[in-house]
Amino acid sequence: MNRIFEILLLVAALSIGIGLKFASPWSGLCSILAISVLTLSGRRGPGFLLVITLIISATAVLALKTEASGFILLSVIPGCTAGYLVTRYFSLGKVLVASFSAGVIGFGLFWLHQLYLQAGHLGMHFIETSFVDYFNYIFLPTLEASGLGEYYEAQGLTKPVLKEYFNGFLQSLARLRPGLYIFEEWARILLGIVIGKLVLKHRELLPNPPFSMQRMAWELDWVIIAGLVFWLVGDHWNQDLLNQIGANLIFLMTPIAFYFGLSLVFYIIKNWRPRPWWLVIMAVVIIFLPTQACLFITVLGVFDPLIDYRNLDGKRGSPT
Repeated sequence: MNRIFEILLLVAALSIGIGLKFASPWSGLCSILAISVLTLSGRRGPGFLLVITLIISATAVLALKTEASGFILLSVIPGCTAGYLVTRYFSLGKVLVASFSAGVIGFGLFWLHQLYLQAGHLGMHFIETSFVDYFNYIFLPTLEASGLGEYYEAQGLTKPVLKEYFNGFLQSLARLRPGLYIFEEWARILLGIVIGKLVLKHRELLPNPPFSMQRMAWELDWVIIAGLVFWLVGDHWNQDLLNQIGANLIFLMTPIAFYFGLSLVFYIIKNWRPRPWWLVIMAVVIIFLPTQACLFITVLGVFDPLIDYRNLDGKRGSPT
């Protein structure tokens, strides 16, 4: 059985190179597959993980040639990190943190490669191009066809004014461009490791507590504080680089804090058993004030490591 498992991983590793060669638009799927294969390879030990890593790297070089460095930095390194920690029987949370960190380092090296070695720059993210396409090819033509253009022009919102507002929005979004790329990288890493987790479930590898008992590590609160400091200092003293660093840190930490805040909400509903009318109020707020509700849940996730809501009475216990 173990031999069959190894053969399947070898075939999957070789298929990644074929996918990169003939289906470049699906390179995102190849990245997820590479991370999953490397994560699963950790089950067979460091030696087998090294063999799979070399195979994937070699096939990427043959398929992508000079562009292989990006795939190796953004996919192979995080996947190899996850696979190695699997060999050491680390929990799912620690594997994700280490792999996310490896992804950030890999992206940083890839960005430096683009900036200095190839005299290039970080191109627009597909989310930015999606907004541009929507504004130019859907919003403006629909506005003219519906006849609402005259109404908006009467309010002072002429087409040049709308374009100016939209360009301001694009400039704000461009400040988060590194965060958008890193978040996309994190999504691939998460999918790849979760797929590996599902396959390795019967082996009791990558253990994790129930969702309602998951809590954000208190060290991440310092990352949020650092982001706020950089953002405020950069804004006050007009330091664009510091402001951009802070904005991207806050952007990246917000979904993580929201996830753990949602975990706390599930714990409260499950264990504190609030009265039905409280649940009705919560549902109404979520439906009619979704932005405020998401912000509140995010704040809960930020303060949970400091206050430990699951252990307020000292009896419920709290996960580590």
